[in-house]
Amino acid sequence: MNLLVFAGTTEGTAFTQQALAARHSVTVSVATDYGADLLRKNVRDSAGALRILHGRLDADAIAALVPPFDAIVDATHPYAAEISRNLRAASRRAAVPYFRLARPAQPVSAANLREFDDLPALVSALAGTTGNVFVATGSSTLAPFTALPGWQERLYVRVLPSSESIEACRAAGIDPAHIIALHGACSTELNKSLFAEYDCRILVTKESGAAGGFAEKIAAAQERGMEIFALRPPADCAAQDGTLFFSADDLLAALRARDFFAALTGLLGD
Repeated sequence: MNLLVFAGTTEGTAFTQQALAARHSVTVSVATDYGADLLRKNVRDSAGALRILHGRLDADAIAALVPPFDAIVDATHPYAAEISRNLRAASRRAAVPYFRLARPAQPVSAANLREFDDLPALVSALAGTTGNVFVATGSSTLAPFTALPGWQERLYVRVLPSSESIEACRAAGIDPAHIIALHGACSTELNKSLFAEYDCRILVTKESGAAGGFAEKIAAAQERGMEIFALRPPADCAAQDGTLFFSADDLLAALRARDFFAALTGLLGD
């Protein structure tokens, strides 16, 4: 099959490798040069069946890209709700089937953990706190935090070590000394060291599952007695229609079944 994969996670990279091994042709779309570099580094393509596109695409660009493919695989980040909506709309418009490869949830409990469904509510709750804040929700979420009193001194942000992330930090007004550019996921000990280095009393994080090092961040914050503010992932609409998968193996099996029935239908139609 000729697959169009939108990747923004470790799951997307792993799926691409397995799809190539299963002799699918794969075009992978990633938003940044950093993502493209990671794919080139981590995916082996001995048959020349991999094509990488990089750059942020709006709804119209996605709709124009989809029609030649046999299937769309959405392996974007759990919090990238807008891109998932655009992919589903393009799937319907082009009559190309859509499959969602999602990251399994990683339930974590902690006495000092507060969970929020949206960023404005989380930032509003932060307004009543004191002490340095370690923000690990990504470079695209920084603007709301600059409404906090004393944010220039209080905020320390961990982002990916990419030019796009650093530029987003600078655009938000984050002081370079408060930017921690680091590829995750980090161990509990490394998280503890970072929290201690910047004397952080509060951790702000997404519930990003095992691949995002969520449990390790929580464990480190607990050991240091920090408050934890966690942003829940948005509901995944793919759960409603059976297109949601939590493993590359299960998704590839569904693709094989669809390909088989399509071939069988073609033969019976002849």
